[in-house]
Amino acid sequence: METGADNKALVSPAVARQLLDSAGIRPSRSRGQNFLIDANILRVIMEAARLSPSDTVVEVGAGVGALTQALTESGCRVYALESDQRLVRVLHRELGHADNQTLLHADAARFDFSSLMQAGPPDVVKMVSNLPYRIAATLVVRCLQQYPWMTEYVVMVQSEVAQRLASGPGSKDYSAASVKIQVRADVSRVARVSRNSFYPRPKVDSAVLRIKRRPAGALEIPDAGQFFDRVVSAAFGQRRKKLVNALSASCGLGVAAAGWAEALHQLGKDTGLRAEDLSPGEFLELANTVGAKRLGDGT
Repeated sequence: METGADNKALVSPAVARQLLDSAGIRPSRSRGQNFLIDANILRVIMEAARLSPSDTVVEVGAGVGALTQALTESGCRVYALESDQRLVRVLHRELGHADNQTLLHADAARFDFSSLMQAGPPDVVKMVSNLPYRIAATLVVRCLQQYPWMTEYVVMVQSEVAQRLASGPGSKDYSAASVKIQVRADVSRVARVSRNSFYPRPKVDSAVLRIKRRPAGALEIPDAGQFFDRVVSAAFGQRRKKLVNALSASCGLGVAAAGWAEALHQLGKDTGLRAEDLSPGEFLELANTVGAKRLGDGT
């Protein structure tokens, strides 16, 4: 697996600056272009990913290729996405000769990952990425919703995003994304990452998370999770309100306050609760209880 003319390691401040300068690129804050330059953190990510040559890996935000290079050298099949065409040219120049790698110019926020698996997904597909801040939470939620064959995620995100995705009930960081992810997967923190591990240096620290999808059938989410996800969004969309009022105010759910109050009573819950008081599993029970009644009523 040839990875470049001189096979240089791409994870260093000097190399990152050289590659960016050679392409005339000034890193963009709006695109979340902060490139990993810390070999120790790269090793942490690779150890957490636990890759074998039979695995398939999706990388989002390949940048100048530090993580891409390590993934490729692990021997697994790699699909690396990068939204900046200038960086794609850098990646092709440095890593384009690897026969187990596909480099794609694509915006992951709108990309259909199933297009990579037209012959059917292989047994093990993981996402291993330094995710751009602006899409991190929504991308993980969407992938868990839409691609059941993507079973594990080892992702680096900014600290506040990590806090939000891993937080539990009662926390101010507990959010709709927390619930939608945790009902489908186990979330664990791998490591804290200093802002000094990136070039250019961002204003905040980051964290590496491992998100492992629950086995099929572990939790029953009917209707492809659509009603459940709408319930969670409505609940946290007005999180200062009591849960009953927030949910009944959502026209898209079509259930009056009495219906939500009755469902909460059935679950042994107080009707004065707010969104942050229910666990992901309790949200699922609530959505399933009301959803079953809606189907029974023909609504």
